[in-house]
Amino acid sequence: MITWKSLKRSFKQMNALIQRNIQLEARFKLSLFSRYLGPFIQVLMPLIIFEVIFTIREDYQFGYWTGQNFVLFLLIAFCIQFLRKTIYNFQASFGTEKYWKTLQALMVAPINRYVLLFGFLIADVILILIPFVFFFILGLIFFPISILNILLVIFAFFSLAIFFGSIGLINAILIISREGSQKLFSIGLILLFWLSCISYPLQIFPEIVQYVILLNPFFYFIDFVRLIWLMGIDFNLAISSLTIAHIIVVGLGTIILPIISVYIFNTFYDKFGISGY
Repeated sequence: MITWKSLKRSFKQMNALIQRNIQLEARFKLSLFSRYLGPFIQVLMPLIIFEVIFTIREDYQFGYWTGQNFVLFLLIAFCIQFLRKTIYNFQASFGTEKYWKTLQALMVAPINRYVLLFGFLIADVILILIPFVFFFILGLIFFPISILNILLVIFAFFSLAIFFGSIGLINAILIISREGSQKLFSIGLILLFWLSCISYPLQIFPEIVQYVILLNPFFYFIDFVRLIWLMGIDFNLAISSLTIAHIIVVGLGTIILPIISVYIFNTFYDKFGISGY
């Protein structure tokens, strides 16, 4: 039964875990720098391609992206790429704990697995907050929206962070217990991200590839963020592109995926423990 006392204890544990993770990550300046540098490299090529496309033909349009608003597409892509690192930071953090042989202490500590999930997630979000906020504000400068839309966009990013964090927790338990499976899982993640339209609009792909992308839950989370922002600029265009699939995938993913990830974490740890030393 959840009580005020148990909630208070969980928040204290989460706060301690957040501070611990931030201090550990801050020790490795080069690793922290690479976390900031990676998203720039990943979005540089789409920036060049889009600039060339819309310079050659001003009437090009990919879905609801045109020469006038493609910069917003890329600015949001920067923000998403920073959040995307959360998945791999879970893997790196738990892998480091495993290497240092401090993981056993973390696992036997009386910490709820949801505290573990959100403690690591919030610490990661704090670490990328400066560049994330920079591009977020830059987007607002070029494409201003109302306060209500800003709050909705923040909520959409919050849902995306929970989604990535939940995937990250699954990635973490695999690096702890099933390293061989984790490598296959990482390959699957690469394919899912490639087919998620972080850097390129859906309509730029061949039609057969578009059908595959529409089966990818990553696409709906990422597209949801962009559509919510676009609502503050062109409501009719955005609402006509928002589908019931966006609402269902984002809603269920935000609520159910953390539960599934914690269940998988507990199941794998109970069955396989820590392996691979």
